[in-house]
Amino acid sequence: MRTRSKAIFGACLLFISSSCVPDQTDQATLDIFPINFNFADSDQGWTHGFAEYPSGPADSALFELKYAYTDQPSEFMLVKRSFMLSGKNLNNDLFMYIKKKITGLKPQTDYTITYTVELTSDFAADSQSATGSVYLKAGATPFEPKTVDDAGYFVMNIDKGNAATPGQHMVSLGDIITPAKSAGYTLLTRNNTMANSRYVGRTNADGELWLIVGTDSSYGGTTTVFYNRINVVFSAS
Repeated sequence: MRTRSKAIFGACLLFISSSCVPDQTDQATLDIFPINFNFADSDQGWTHGFAEYPSGPADSALFELKYAYTDQPSEFMLVKRSFMLSGKNLNNDLFMYIKKKITGLKPQTDYTITYTVELTSDFAADSQSATGSVYLKAGATPFEPKTVDDAGYFVMNIDKGNAATPGQHMVSLGDIITPAKSAGYTLLTRNNTMANSRYVGRTNADGELWLIVGTDSSYGGTTTVFYNRINVVFSAS
């Protein structure tokens, strides 16, 4: 089992662009391992959600919330399928996210989780102004993160923090502003490899963790992002 696990780990590192996922037996024996989710192949079992907006049907419709597993914009050179989320941030507080349950981990164990997220954004540098910005966040919880209705307002059942500020269950990976003078959609990569963005998630009694990645916006306009790939490295503490 040790020899096989090392072989799988090495293969994941060599072929990081593929969807390389160790089986659950191997996950339980490895102390450090990566899982790569390449949305060019499929949606990889991730699901979506929106929060921080009014729950009334009429109010919600104004936010123009959209989701699709679809092709990249036609003007983008690297045309491939990806996970698209879009919303019109009328209250400067919209949160758009995707999530995925991971099983086969060690029960009641702390894992240091390192994210590398590749996405496409058209949020140009000149869009950042007094109206705010858009921040990419990632985290993990032992229970399902989801949207709940709190007195007429959709909120998260986790502590995600606010805008660039991290919360108990999510850290900031930086903003999604594209480089100056870039036109249209631009490929961006964000991660939490810096010491001040280290994240530790604890599994539940069944060895499960829910991964969550999303944009926390204080920008008063429409934001559309295309998630291309999410690479996650687990390290048992």
